[in-house]
Amino acid sequence: QGGESGDIITTLEPTVQSELERALANYDKDWHPGKSGGIIMDPKTGEIIAMAVSPTFDLNFFNTQSDPIIFANSMVQNVYEMGSIMKPLTMAAGIDSGSITPTTTYNDAGCITVDTKPICNFDLKARGVIPMQQILSQSLNLGALFIATQMGPTVMRDYFLNHYKFNEETGIDLPGETRGLTKNLASDRQVEFDTAAFGQGLAVTPIEMARALAVLANGGLLITPHFVKAVREDTGLTRTLEWGIPEQVLKPESVLEVTRMLTTVVDTALANGQIKLEHYSVAAKTGT
Repeated sequence: QGGESGDIITTLEPTVQSELERALANYDKDWHPGKSGGIIMDPKTGEIIAMAVSPTFDLNFFNTQSDPIIFANSMVQNVYEMGSIMKPLTMAAGIDSGSITPTTTYNDAGCITVDTKPICNFDLKARGVIPMQQILSQSLNLGALFIATQMGPTVMRDYFLNHYKFNEETGIDLPGETRGLTKNLASDRQVEFDTAAFGQGLAVTPIEMARALAVLANGGLLITPHFVKAVREDTGLTRTLEWGIPEQVLKPESVLEVTRMLTTVVDTALANGQIKLEHYSVAAKTGT
């Protein structure tokens, strides 16, 4: 602008970026997916520490690529049904709205029919009367459905669209960002909300999902993901960029409860607790 120029200072950490690319290469070798990708973001600031997609291309030889689709960044330009990693957000909405508490129990029947549609747990098995923790520990579809039913369409729609903002672009400073496909939530049919509760029937971008999950790690604040932290102008001055004021979309006490539940998942449920870390608490949820 106005003939000014300068250097942009990014948030990327080269060693972390390299490690992410190595991790994706190893994943590809073991599982042979059509595409894989990852995002590492500071949940308090929205700074992107690393982002990668595989297969990728070499900018020095971009003219050797025959399929232009490889130039797209599917972390911000493609939408996916995210599956079970949606369950912590459903849990958080249920707790934050007062529809459930961490000590609430429900009777898990294994399979039920909602609006003529059969919905089942992944293994079709019933669990009987169990607490909310087991929804995350055992990744139970019927548990997520129970929370959605307790909230009802109006409350759940409000959380997914107005709190997590799955129908909006994140505003990340990358070209071609897409917003989520959330038209199922315009319906009042309970089945649409029950399936959305475990990540099916609505599709969002990976960066939208990362931003929403970051709410659980930063006291309930919705931040703006970004790559550029400052501009160093030719004059020698460095101008730090502002990325808006984070929006409080969940109560801090609500996300603390869900974080504790997700830490319990890692410490007790994932590989029967064999992968927990001795000196660190990790909150995580498996996906499908």
